Amino acid sequence: MRYLLVHVSTGLLAAIILVISIGLSLLGLVVARRFIDVHKLKEHQDVAGFMIAVVGVIYAVLLAFVVVIVWEDFGNADTTASNEAVAVGNLYRDAVAVGGPRGQVLELAVRRYALSVIDDDWPEVAEHQKGSGETEMQLDQVWRDVKGLDPAKGSGVQQAFVMQAVTDVSAATEARRTRILQSSSEIPTPLWAVLIVGGIITIGFSYLFVVERFWVNAVMVASLGALIGLSMLVILTLNLPYTGSVSVKPEAMQIELDSVSPGMF
Repeated sequence: MRYLLVHVSTGLLAAIILVISIGLSLLGLVVARRFIDVHKLKEHQDVAGFMIAVVGVIYAVLLAFVVVIVWEDFGNADTTASNEAVAVGNLYRDAVAVGGPRGQVLELAVRRYALSVIDDDWPEVAEHQKGSGETEMQLDQVWRDVKGLDPAKGSGVQQAFVMQAVTDVSAATEARRTRILQSSSEIPTPLWAVLIVGGIITIGFSYLFVVERFWVNAVMVASLGALIGLSMLVILTLNLPYTGSVSVKPEAMQIELDSVSPGMF
């Protein structure tokens, strides 16, 4: 799944999934029409219609449940990225407020860390679901510079910002750790198997519901296959929230980085 999201564009992936789902659905219909007597199926049309309704509802509930799960995970990942950016921006403002040589050193370290998050950490998380070693070193440097701030010196306001810097660097570190953990969160393989098998069963039951004209039946089956395929596409693209074309980008960090400057206050 990760390989597809990294190396295949969303448009191409959608086309592949639709071709496979529709093609297999129509192939199954052709095979069913060849080996199953249509007249016998008509005798059980009422029962078949009831059964496909039950199977369809069960599978629809399962699909909706999984889609909601991956969408909530995607939303949580976006919130984590925003919280991380806010913490880094606040830390930079703390450094500006502390001022002096140590404050300026911290400003530079925070800016370097933010750039490393965008340029190094995000691509590494997207492709390998782990943090960048370069970003880790930059974060360690930020911690050393925060530790080097002396809360005993300066005015009461400066001392308050020194203490706040400790809180903000901790928040940034926690948010980064959460982001890395969320990057590898995906639905388990057994659930994928249930979704695929459930889709096959649902489409298979549609073959028992016979329509006089074959092309009408084919359109109905193809539509059902396309709908299931598109649902699978949504689940697949949102499964790894930081990977692929449809993913959480480092936009919040870039916006925060663009909004801060040494002479902001």
